[in-house]
Amino acid sequence: MWAQALVGAVPGRTGCWLRNRLMPYRHGAEVTVWNRVHLERPSRLVLGSRVSINRGSLLHAGGGIRIGSDVLIGPNVTIYSQNHRYQGVGPVGGQGYNSAAVVIEDLVWLAASVIVLPGVTVGRGSVVAAGSVVTKDVPPGVLVAGNPARAIRTLDRPVGE
Repeated sequence: MWAQALVGAVPGRTGCWLRNRLMPYRHGAEVTVWNRVHLERPSRLVLGSRVSINRGSLLHAGGGIRIGSDVLIGPNVTIYSQNHRYQGVGPVGGQGYNSAAVVIEDLVWLAASVIVLPGVTVGRGSVVAAGSVVTKDVPPGVLVAGNPARAIRTLDRPVGE
C-alpha cells in the first residue's frame, strides 16, 4: 500500500510512466494516470488506449471498472463500483458491500468533479458535465448534467465517423 502511495505521488510524465509500469491495472497505449490519483483495488481496473485520468480523481474498482479508449477524466472525478450495503438500522460498516461494475465506453469525457456510482455505463461519445452525479446509465452520444445527471442534448457524431 505504501508503494502505491509513493508511486502515486511522483509528478509529471515520469510519474505516469512509473504508474503504468508498477501499478497492477491493465492498460493500452498512451495512458496517463497523473499524480494524486487514488486507485482502490487497481487490479480490477482496465484502461483502453489514450486514456487520461487527471489529478485528484478517485477510482474504487472493487466491483470492477472498465474504461474504453480515447477517454478524458477531469480533475477530482470519483468513480465507485462498490458501496456499503444498507439493509436496516445498525452499523452500516458491518452490513457488507454491494458491487457492480462501471463501464466508461470509448470517446467519453467526464469533466471536473463528476461522480459515477456503481453499476453505471456511460455510452460511447458521451460527455458528463462538471459536477454531475451519474446514478443511471448514460446513452451513447449525449451530454448529461446535474444531480442526478440527465440528458441535456444529443451530440454530433464523433470525429472520424
